[in-house]
Amino acid sequence: MKVALIDVPDRMIRMLPGFAVVLLDEAVGYEFDPRCDMWTVTAPNGRTTTARVIVTSFPVPGPNAFVFEHNNYRYIARCLRMMGLQDARRIEVRPEARISYRRKPDPHNYIFTPYESDLDETHRGPAVLTVDGTQIDVKVHLMGHLQPIDGSYRWYGRIFADPDVTSAHKNGRNDVTVRIPGGQDRAGRLTEVDPWGNIRITGSGRPPFPYP
Repeated sequence: MKVALIDVPDRMIRMLPGFAVVLLDEAVGYEFDPRCDMWTVTAPNGRTTTARVIVTSFPVPGPNAFVFEHNNYRYIARCLRMMGLQDARRIEVRPEARISYRRKPDPHNYIFTPYESDLDETHRGPAVLTVDGTQIDVKVHLMGHLQPIDGSYRWYGRIFADPDVTSAHKNGRNDVTVRIPGGQDRAGRLTEVDPWGNIRITGSGRPPFPYP
């Protein structure tokens, strides 16, 4: 998960091991895209940075946005870890919630939106991932849904932490195929690593798991 820190103390980085952290001194524009739940942050020189979550020194309205105040970096770090545990792409404070930075964050005070909420099929278990002709035995959790607009099928999920898969992703070898027992190879792409080392995979068309 990518996190952009804007005009906040450097020590915040140490609180976020496992996250892809970008530190910015200043920003002049913030735009949230609800289609992918990502922020685009514009620096004074016009360069842009995209991130799942932003942490700023002043309130920026929108989901996935935190204000650094009263040394609440531990609270923010715990919220980000809650997102990972929920496999969420979006976190929002419930309107009725009363937030206290002196306490650990309560999941009931937040609304979590999973990466996909309308699931048709799922597979959790062993699979074979092929990267550049090399087969890797992995454990996966895959799911998918039919796109109502164009009728295409999108599948996605995560590959549980595996050093060989992590190495392939870091080296830019992200085009892969995945096969579950009794199934056929289906093309997919490795996208991002979560704080626990699991890697997200996405694909379109017929999925690796049984589908009518």
